[in-house]
Amino acid sequence: MEQRIEQQLDWSDYVGFWSRVLVTFIDFVILALPTFVLDRLSISVTVSAGSVFPLFIQFALLMGFNVFMVVKYGGTPGKLILGMRIVDGDGRYPGLKQALIRDCLFIINGFLAVIVSLNSEELSAVSSSLANWSPLATDLNAILGWVVVVDCLIVAFTQRNRALHDMVAGTYVVKKTSLDHLV
Repeated sequence: MEQRIEQQLDWSDYVGFWSRVLVTFIDFVILALPTFVLDRLSISVTVSAGSVFPLFIQFALLMGFNVFMVVKYGGTPGKLILGMRIVDGDGRYPGLKQALIRDCLFIINGFLAVIVSLNSEELSAVSSSLANWSPLATDLNAILGWVVVVDCLIVAFTQRNRALHDMVAGTYVVKKTSLDHLV
């Protein structure tokens, strides 16, 4: 039987807190312009069509991109650039189920953000019963925001530098060079 990743890697092979902060910054820089353009396009189509459906398509595209990158390549663009990979306990890239579980908090946060955006002045012309949920979605997003912050901070205090979402999904963020040396 093959050894699990915890038995094959050293403590220094797991990516720590500050490196993950840097990855978040790099991902933001890389994805900010395409996300902005997609956002402007989806808002324009939403207003002209009088339907919130384009906003949810945008949401699905952005979340789908992230999950796709994790399943197919083992990480977001920032992780790939910095030589990091997300892997399961056997050293393989996560499957679809693991990637969805891993990103669950971010997916919920994004969904709530779409609902909150329906109360904006720009989208006020779009009548939607979902806009009535905006105050609740705003409160839930604030609470979830703190959960995400705590989730990310836990990386600094756990063995193998794992966040809660890593533990729940059974994933690890490791240096790619350490994966190249696995038996």
